Amino acid sequence: MGDQEIDFSDKFVLFMITRNPSATFTPDLCSRVTFVNFTVTPSSLQNQCLNIYLKNEREEIDRKRSDLLKLQGECKVKLRELEDSLLDALNKSEGNILDNNALISTLETLKKEAATIAAEVEKTEDTMKEIELVSNQYLPLSNMTSRIFFTLDTLSQISFLYQYSLQHFMDYIFAVLLSNEELQKVGKNNPEARLQIITRELFLYVYVKIAQGLLLEH
Repeated sequence: MGDQEIDFSDKFVLFMITRNPSATFTPDLCSRVTFVNFTVTPSSLQNQCLNIYLKNEREEIDRKRSDLLKLQGECKVKLRELEDSLLDALNKSEGNILDNNALISTLETLKKEAATIAAEVEKTEDTMKEIELVSNQYLPLSNMTSRIFFTLDTLSQISFLYQYSLQHFMDYIFAVLLSNEELQKVGKNNPEARLQIITRELFLYVYVKIAQGLLLEH
């Protein structure tokens, strides 16, 4: 530590935390530690908001998307297992491959299984197009939501009175989605009207928060 050598246990673990988003680290340090970055970025917040809006506004699409992601993951695992099985069979093969009936049988089985997986993936194309179409409808709202928060977050550079936590901002979004009376009256059969209401409520939130900051400042 510094210029002194200190004995330590092999079980010793040191956690170092910084809240400075512009902190830089040398390559030597990066090679010796494990970095875990909890910083919220505009793109990550946009994706998070998109998931929230889809789950609340278009539950059936969100369910299809979850099922599709699960299926894609399972297909990738199956294909990887087939590749490993093929490599293992080839590695254990002795003599002429064409004379090895067991190997040829294994190859035929793997070929059929791969074709089945490919067919399953092909069936999901229509579902994927539907999911992308609906997701694109909520993408501008998600992008705007992310930009609103990061705009509010930069206001602290103007005055310390403008302090906004991400958790409070997310709580407000859930309050709009779950408790807004006008949104409840519209119902979920009119997604375009609901999008307009959510957008208006978010901008109203910004207006109120900035007004509160101005009142406190004066």
